[in-house]
Amino acid sequence: MSLQLLHGTELPPAGEGIPLICPIRNEIRLLPAFLRHHRKLGVSEFIFIDNNSSDESRDYLLSQPDCRVFLATGSYRESGYGVAWINEVIDRLKIRGWLVYLDVDEHLVYPAMEELSIKQYCESLTAEGFDCVNAVMIDMYPQTSFLDLTFEADENLSDVMGWFDADYVFRDWPRRFWDKEKAFRLQVIGGPRCRLLSNLDAEARHGAVFYTLANQVDRVVDLVPQSLIPLLAKVAPREMPALQKRPLNFVKAGFRYLNSHAGTNKNYATDMTALLHFKFCGELQRRFEMKKEGNHYRRGLSYIQLEDAIEAWPGSSLHYDGSCQFRSSQDLLKVGLIGKAASEVWTHSRIKAVRTSLKGARVIS
Repeated sequence: MSLQLLHGTELPPAGEGIPLICPIRNEIRLLPAFLRHHRKLGVSEFIFIDNNSSDESRDYLLSQPDCRVFLATGSYRESGYGVAWINEVIDRLKIRGWLVYLDVDEHLVYPAMEELSIKQYCESLTAEGFDCVNAVMIDMYPQTSFLDLTFEADENLSDVMGWFDADYVFRDWPRRFWDKEKAFRLQVIGGPRCRLLSNLDAEARHGAVFYTLANQVDRVVDLVPQSLIPLLAKVAPREMPALQKRPLNFVKAGFRYLNSHAGTNKNYATDMTALLHFKFCGELQRRFEMKKEGNHYRRGLSYIQLEDAIEAWPGSSLHYDGSCQFRSSQDLLKVGLIGKAASEVWTHSRIKAVRTSLKGARVIS
């Protein structure tokens, strides 16, 4: 791997702090709020992997005393979308203990985060014998128009994009009869991207056969010229976002991230956490521009489909009658998006799916 350490502090001894690792490229607009939120939680050190930023991101991070910065000059796509870099950094720094892995547009929320530091929260996980934590990625949006939304470096993003969907389905990923892997795999469906691209009821009806057929696009996506990817996006099934992640893992000998959403740890905590995902603002236009590079998953296919869906959306706001305002972790807990309500799908074998709404969480199968 082509990682060069540019700047860094010494990691606290194992078990004495909670570091956070994050790959970036040209993220100067999002970095101040990201650091502010996670410093407030008590993150002990930030490890950034900068994939050749051309804006002020690198200089900004080099000026931060609690940030260690690696420069990655290789292809983001060829690194497994940053995963190979993350695993290399874990090895090089000999990281052990709890580690947070996030993208820069994600803010971690866990139950009672206003009272518990992240170290205290992780200590409670260790005491119960867990080694990883599931999270739902919650797309945040403003009450009004989102595509032209801008914000200042000193603004909290949850004040600017303070609304979220209450309607989600948590379930075990549908399996084909020939699948060898029988262990639980979380799938989360819902949110504004689901409303833009389809609807929650339709997506919740999809099973293993649908996903098998839809995933056949992987056979051709790398063979199609980049100029024809927009055409493929129009004929391929619309891809729902992967809203399930494991942002907290206890790193021990042999641990590896398998992709940006999961690692080799399997002893899930009974608490669900959340990642507030700040995509729906003026930054989205920049993501749409980046899709032309073909450096993202499926060469930007999902971004093209999302852009088309937004153009067809009747209005400029994502607000609907299931929208809820975020003020604290309690707002997510009431709906059932964090805490123990959704975790019933992996802690109780008879429960197959849980649905959340403004009225709270309920078992649906």
